[in-house]
Amino acid sequence: MVPKDRMTMSEASAYLAVDAETLNRLALERSIPCLEVEGEWVFSKKSIDKWRRQREMKRS
Repeated sequence: MVPKDRMTMSEASAYLAVDAETLNRLALERSIPCLEVEGEWVFSKKSIDKWRRQREMKRS
């Protein structure tokens, strides 16, 4: 199931302010929430926001 708030690799890269290569590595490592749909990574804005909050809480 593809999320309604989906972002492409380039959209998620811009949203997170990281280069596409880093984001691709995170996706391959399954370190960031994502789905592979027809050979392309798909990201959910809601899931990425939750992932960011959890990472910030761990750093505190």
